Order: sequence, then C-alpha cells, then structure tokens
Amino acid sequence: MLKQFKPFLEGLAVGCVFISITMLFQIPLYMSFIIGALAAIGGYRNSIKMDKEKEAKKNTKSAK
Repeated sequence: MLKQFKPFLEGLAVGCVFISITMLFQIPLYMSFIIGALAAIGGYRNSIKMDKEKEAKKNTKSAK
C-alpha cells in the first residue's frame, strides 16, 4: 500500500464506522455524516501522527 494513501484509507474507515454507529442510535442522517466526517479527519490526523512516532522510534533504535 502506498505510504501516502494509508492515512486516507484509515480516516475513511474510521468515518464509516462512526457513521454506522450513529445510525444505530437513530441520530438524523445529516448529523451522522457530520460526526463521520469529523471522525474521518481525526483518524487521518492520528494515522499521520502514529506513523511519525513509529518512524522516530525506529530511528532512535537504529542510532543506538
């Protein structure tokens, strides 16, 4: 998988999960989409953050 494509895919997955969860609680559709979009943005940013942390940890181990 392309490294640049991974955060988009993870963000999309998180957004879809949140949309389906909010639909179970019978929240209006537009609110479910808003919550899903915000969750997708959060999942995207978290994926980038985790990749940077993983890379930093890898670099410190290889420097020792």
